[in-house]
Amino acid sequence: MTAPTPERCLAAADQLLRGAGVLGAAAVTAGWWPRACACLIRLALEGGIDAYWRRVKPSVAACRQGRAKQLMLRSRLGPGGETARRVAFAWSTLSAAAHHHCYELAPTAAELQRLHTEVSALLARLEPANRSHAN
Repeated sequence: MTAPTPERCLAAADQLLRGAGVLGAAAVTAGWWPRACACLIRLALEGGIDAYWRRVKPSVAACRQGRAKQLMLRSRLGPGGETARRVAFAWSTLSAAAHHHCYELAPTAAELQRLHTEVSALLARLEPANRSHAN
């Protein structure tokens, strides 16, 4: 089995959002799709951050603390403050959406679609050809 890439995670999240495929149909019927979708989108973001650091500075990629990797995005080697802020916001929003609390509603399809679009845009900004140091 191959490791999940950010693209595969986003594709699986898209299937959940559309209720398509075997996984999507089962998830919609069972009612667990919103949190599973949030988890997949967050995995895609984390995978994109890891891939960025493997290309730019492998010693940062070797760090096991995901938060440290996010904080390093603001550094001189990172893509810039604006991208780092957007990554931090998306990650924290997805983390909250992925955790079940009896007093909170699951995220809506519209919220998840917006986060899917945002993470897709952030992954594009973390690609080598699109690196911008503008804050």
